[in-house]
Amino acid sequence: MPPEEQPRGETSGAAAHANREDGPPVLSPEFMRKLERLMIAVQRTHTGFMKGERKSKRKGSSVEFADYRDYVQGDDLRHVDWNIFGRLDSMYLKLFQESEDLPLHVLIDGSKSMLFGTPRKFDFARRLAAAIGYIGLVGYDRVTVEQLAATTEETGTAARRLAPIRGKGSARKLFAFLEGLQGGGSTHLESACRSFLIRNRKKGVALLISDFFDEDGFEGALKQMAASGSETYAVQVLAPEEIDPKLSGDLKLVDSETGGFVEISVSRALLKRYRKNRDGFIERVRGHCHARGISHFIVSSDTPIERVAFDLLRKGGMVR
Repeated sequence: MPPEEQPRGETSGAAAHANREDGPPVLSPEFMRKLERLMIAVQRTHTGFMKGERKSKRKGSSVEFADYRDYVQGDDLRHVDWNIFGRLDSMYLKLFQESEDLPLHVLIDGSKSMLFGTPRKFDFARRLAAAIGYIGLVGYDRVTVEQLAATTEETGTAARRLAPIRGKGSARKLFAFLEGLQGGGSTHLESACRSFLIRNRKKGVALLISDFFDEDGFEGALKQMAASGSETYAVQVLAPEEIDPKLSGDLKLVDSETGGFVEISVSRALLKRYRKNRDGFIERVRGHCHARGISHFIVSSDTPIERVAFDLLRKGGMVR
């Protein structure tokens, strides 16, 4: 798709950056200690797989007393408070606070367009996934990470996923998995999200990290995530070169995924048109997110991950 219609692709001068490794998603010990003071926030009631450390909004039968309610025929008599029955001649059931683990799903767009930028958008996504995943592990949430299916000529479908892990001791497994991701090829966001949700039906909190550059449109992917029932957060990451391109002269712009190209002569009018269409694209993504109850964040790939975690996502309600 022409760059003036959608901010994607690469110039011949920037192509070298698309193949440059910007390093693994390493988190400093100091940053990790700060992350341990955060936890994934939950706005809705979710059912976890097993007992955990998170207080559930549901009432269960654990050891921490929560409340009473009237006895209803068919209730388990073992939960009746017989002391109250002896005093009031009325039957009340004891309710207890139930603990559960929260499913945390982290989805990373692994398409070739994510390999663009300085730093690369894909490396930013991996570092953000490492930070959010670590917060979940420390909070004993059940963390699942997947690089959305990327198709390449050499390997075919190259989707990679990390099976659910839990607990701070699993952090090394999380970091090793993210470090091993490479990205590349083209990704159909809608089908990739659908495939992920079929395998991960448990509702929880989902974080989708993508530039949302999809030849077939991003709308279907957002619709899939909204229909999943999970609390979904979308981080739209763009490279500094996409936000504020420093271009001049006659250029050949190549779409990094489709191989299509267009030759242009950069002028003030063209850059103005690009910025208008860039802003329009961002607003379209934001509008579709908000219409479906998905929280949307727009960030540059050179934004410090600490600022994203402690500023944007905390203010946005994903962490607290």
